[in-house]
Amino acid sequence: MKKEKFYLFCLKSIKGLKESLVWEYLKNGFLPSALYHSPPPAIKALLEASRLDSDFQAKIRQEFPLYQNALCILDEEYPKLLKTIFDPPLFLFYQGNLALLQSEYLVTVVGSRTLSFYHQHALEKIISDCRQTALVITSGLAIGIDTLAHEQALANNLQTIAVLGSGFAKTVFYPKNNFKLGQQILKHDGLILSEYPPETKPNLYQFPQRNRILAGLSKATLVISGTLKSGTLITAQCALDNGREVFALPGNINQTLNEGPNDLINQGAQILLNAESILKAYDLITLKQEINLNLDPDQELVYETLRIEAMSTEDLQTKLNFELATLTSVLSQLELKKLIQLNYFNQWQAK
Repeated sequence: MKKEKFYLFCLKSIKGLKESLVWEYLKNGFLPSALYHSPPPAIKALLEASRLDSDFQAKIRQEFPLYQNALCILDEEYPKLLKTIFDPPLFLFYQGNLALLQSEYLVTVVGSRTLSFYHQHALEKIISDCRQTALVITSGLAIGIDTLAHEQALANNLQTIAVLGSGFAKTVFYPKNNFKLGQQILKHDGLILSEYPPETKPNLYQFPQRNRILAGLSKATLVISGTLKSGTLITAQCALDNGREVFALPGNINQTLNEGPNDLINQGAQILLNAESILKAYDLITLKQEINLNLDPDQELVYETLRIEAMSTEDLQTKLNFELATLTSVLSQLELKKLIQLNYFNQWQAK
């Protein structure tokens, strides 16, 4: 296998030779060594030109040692679902628990870098309701929805995979602010993946490339937020192109971050209403049990009101005709029970 990995890297390094074409030959039974030494007509000219190029030879000598310990598409550990996309990466660099790639329960979460209260609250609720299941939350460790997805996975004892658009060395880790979160993922038996060597700096073109991996790893992709022209929609389209399920969170039609998910729903994507939507797709059931909240009548009335819509203290007082002192006491008790919280608009919201 070490010999085949070497020749696979040689093929990957040939200028002008697409990895998708190499993969087509590999799927049809060719070994990398056979492709390199007895190339078919489609790649023969490119290969012969590379053999005469001193820069190509130098690249092989200098860079192959970096790839020796990487996961290659010929390895048994390589994720089976990822192999089924049009252009799977021939090599994957990794840190952490490689066994996660064999799970049938990877679910990809994507969304905007801007985080609204609605999208944050919805994703927190969905992931929280998936706790005690086998789901593995997969995302890109970007600022915004990606970060929240990984954080909520850790908070709810779910395993998580981060797919980077850079190398994972600390000096080039992108985004830099999430290096500590990456370390937390590894500490909790998670996994970090990249198709780029560890010291590779981030470049714009690498992130759309990364998105195909995010879509390819999982049976389903959850689209939480995003404009019509965004990386989020690129990932969703990759998932659709490869026959994967796409779930989109519906939102206010007047807000730009809901344009992407709403448009996907209009095109036939599944509506993401709650955790059950996902669990059914994976034939999973949640082990969450109904808990007796032990609420008195006043607490139950306020809680059920807030489950319908978020409201300020003043609006609640008007709607329910409570004395302010009584209402304040009830709200404090519900907050202590972790059933409600204040949102960014100073409104009370059921969790």
